[in-house]
Amino acid sequence: MKQRILLPILLFVAVLGTSCVSQHNVERNYSEFKPDQVRLYMTMDDYQYLGDVTIDVEYTTYLGIFRKIRTVNGEPYDPRFYHETHIGFKGNIDASLGALHKALYKVTETYPNADYIMPASYNDVVEHMFGGRHHKRSMVVKVYAVNKESAQKQAEAIQAAEAEKAALQQQVNALQQELQNTQKELEQAQLDARINAQKNNNNRSRR
Repeated sequence: MKQRILLPILLFVAVLGTSCVSQHNVERNYSEFKPDQVRLYMTMDDYQYLGDVTIDVEYTTYLGIFRKIRTVNGEPYDPRFYHETHIGFKGNIDASLGALHKALYKVTETYPNADYIMPASYNDVVEHMFGGRHHKRSMVVKVYAVNKESAQKQAEAIQAAEAEKAALQQQVNALQQELQNTQKELEQAQLDARINAQKNNNNRSRR
């Protein structure tokens, strides 16, 4: 009895499933549409040396947890009013700067036209005291700017590359137009050949 009831139900489900079939396409492309990295290769000849900048900060730590900043670049630090500049250094330099991050504004203020900043030396003078330590950290950074002559040469090279690209594009467009014209002529010739063949067949049938 159960089989008699179950069989019509299964048939109904199968018919219902086949009548509601839908279709969708899933396309995946695993090729790269953009490069992972874009690099600009430059040497030191492409830069102009501007000078050195020394930044420093003094702070005190208590019990290895609490920190109180005393001075930044030789000026008293006020947590309510301060100037902070973020400069992204590579490697572990960012992690080792610590409170020196608050002193980086001196670099951009001294050389606002800087393009490249390279850390040269780092110093940390630690004075141990009861319940804490007093730090005086300093760093010397070398500042460079892109050489104007080098920048001009790069601009000229880019313009030349763009002009060459435009000329190649014109050649490609001309070749495409020529190919289209040739294809049209070929299609017309094939059409004329079929018309002539049809006329010849008609003339033969009349004879």
